[in-house]
Amino acid sequence: MKIEKQAKIPVKGFISSLKELVKPSYLRAMWPIAGISIIFFAVLSILSILTTSIQASMTMSMMMMMYGAISPLSIAASLIEILLMVAIIIALSFGYSFFSLASQYTYLDKLAHPEQPVSAGSIWLHFKHLRKNQVLRIALYIALFTFLWSLPLNIVANLVSLRVTTSAGLIAVQVIRLINDIIIFWKSIEYSQAYFLYREKQPQFLGQSMRHALTASRRFMTGRKWNYFGIILLVDVLPIVIWALIFGGLAYYGIYTATYVLTYVGLIVFVLGLACYLPVIFATGALYYNEMQTKTDVDVMFKETFKPVAELTGEAYVHELYVEDQAVEQTTSTENEEHEAKKDK
Repeated sequence: MKIEKQAKIPVKGFISSLKELVKPSYLRAMWPIAGISIIFFAVLSILSILTTSIQASMTMSMMMMMYGAISPLSIAASLIEILLMVAIIIALSFGYSFFSLASQYTYLDKLAHPEQPVSAGSIWLHFKHLRKNQVLRIALYIALFTFLWSLPLNIVANLVSLRVTTSAGLIAVQVIRLINDIIIFWKSIEYSQAYFLYREKQPQFLGQSMRHALTASRRFMTGRKWNYFGIILLVDVLPIVIWALIFGGLAYYGIYTATYVLTYVGLIVFVLGLACYLPVIFATGALYYNEMQTKTDVDVMFKETFKPVAELTGEAYVHELYVEDQAVEQTTSTENEEHEAKKDK
């Protein structure tokens, strides 16, 4: 389906609207968002360190098993521990993604109802009523399609790296991987509005494929990708990069000069600053969709995607299957009636 050129948002006006959205409820939103984010990343870091430690221990155990110094059961136990850690990390990651989406939905509702605060209670309400099964399916579709888009260049890069050892060949591998990263980034921009568009048409998604949200998002972002990229770069990425350069540089200077107080201070301030900036990041996505949605016919984005209810229930196919039989029966009964009428005469 051909999509016409769509409206864009001026960056300066967007930043002004973002300030109006975030500032009134910033402190009430910052505490739950920053607190849960810090806890999540702390637990994730601990689990990652434990997984790495268990993996190193298992590698050592495999070497010892070759000399008969350790039982294979200990290696199996270590493998089970690693799988358990990975499962916990995946579950926590999905949980945090649900929390992030609930925060964005809260800001989206605040745009529609300015009197509604963005607080721990309102975020929890959205998290509790989130259709997590449907959201999870959207996330899996995004991961699947992004993987399929990146697969050909990944295969080419791996084949080239195995066969070429010259400097020119290694440069070619890096170029291929850079192009692959650009494709992944571009597809992530195309699918960035899938969760918001899904929420817009949530009742219609019953019994439907969740990939329709990705199709609608791709259409929604037609002609807007560079505009979206510029806003995300200036509002989300650039402040974080500047913050990281300042306090990450302070931490590096502490390591370089063996002044470990500066290292800890730099890392702590960087993490706290990043966590406190998350409300702005969540509000940015909600505000961009809201601004674009008012200038877009969302029904057009979903055109020719949803299947008719009759097809989902099977009624359409039943009708097509038996309509000829019914017509034949009606014709036969009509002919019999005419024949009986002639006999009576």
